[in-house]
Amino acid sequence: MSIALCMIVRDEAARLGGCLASVAEAVDEIVIVDTGSQDETVAIAQAWGAQVYHYPWQEDFAAARNAALKYVHSDWVLVLDADETLTPAMVQALPTICQQPQWLAVTLLRQELGVVPPYSYVSRLFRCHPQIYFQRPYHETIDDSVLALQQREPHWQVGQVNAVAIVHSGYLGAQRQQKHERAKRIMANYLRQHPEDTYLWSKLAGVYLAEGDFASAQTCIAQGLNASDRPASVTYELYYHQGNLYSAQQQWAEAIAAYEAALNTPTPPLSHVATYLRLADAQKHLKRWGDALTTYDRLQALDPTLALAYQNQGALLLRLGHVHAALEKLQTAIDLWQQQHPPEADRLRQELQAMGLLNG
Repeated sequence: MSIALCMIVRDEAARLGGCLASVAEAVDEIVIVDTGSQDETVAIAQAWGAQVYHYPWQEDFAAARNAALKYVHSDWVLVLDADETLTPAMVQALPTICQQPQWLAVTLLRQELGVVPPYSYVSRLFRCHPQIYFQRPYHETIDDSVLALQQREPHWQVGQVNAVAIVHSGYLGAQRQQKHERAKRIMANYLRQHPEDTYLWSKLAGVYLAEGDFASAQTCIAQGLNASDRPASVTYELYYHQGNLYSAQQQWAEAIAAYEAALNTPTPPLSHVATYLRLADAQKHLKRWGDALTTYDRLQALDPTLALAYQNQGALLLRLGHVHAALEKLQTAIDLWQQQHPPEADRLRQELQAMGLLNG
């Protein structure tokens, strides 16, 4: 089965090469729509053999992506942004995935660098089908069109890949504030015309929370939770945001209830990482030490590579006087940080040495 990489870009000269390099061995066709670059983006794309087309920017990501889809001739479509890369494991798995005869689309696990939650699921791999297209001007997805097609043709299934397939770096550094301003503008305009869209209410709530605009965040959360018809993934995210809102206002009991409501929503387990971290923090504020330790145990079972889960549990055990157990957890955290982010391993090691708990 042939596979096309399909992208929309604008002024991405600094990152586009890394993205294209990550998929070079995985795709048969590269289709790129440029929405007005002033840098070397187009030249870089062409150097990688991409077919480059131009589309005037209209404050609508779905419209631009749908314009790009029209140029695809392959059997399958892989959608990436310039600030994303495909993991080597996914490059190897892609041909097998696309051979699944009943799969119409595939949900991929994306690692989010520099933000919490650190993982998200995205519908970025799907058959090239005239009835699959993107909707919503921001946080655009194919999900609604896929569901409509499944209702008409019930034999189709949606697959899921639970290993990290995409790494996203777009929220690192100064890019985050720029994205927030654009996100608020586009989503707010859309929601004035489509107030029933619970998915975007949840996404907009997250932007307001990140900026500390709690009143606006509460309005968005209430709009989403008041709707009776919403996907489980949206319900989960709304309760997660509600928990964060209560935590920011130091309403710890209410935060715990919201986080537990999120965790009781039937959604993929890896999406729960951030919620467990936040839940444990709220439990510690209420001195519910045993509950917090149990939450950390659950988190480590869910993701044994999450250094922060061991570090936070070790710090709590140390506070409670369980020195031996604490040092075991903290040593595990140091070992994981050494693999993932060595400066943090050095910082934690030096802190324990200064306390006389670790030899030099």
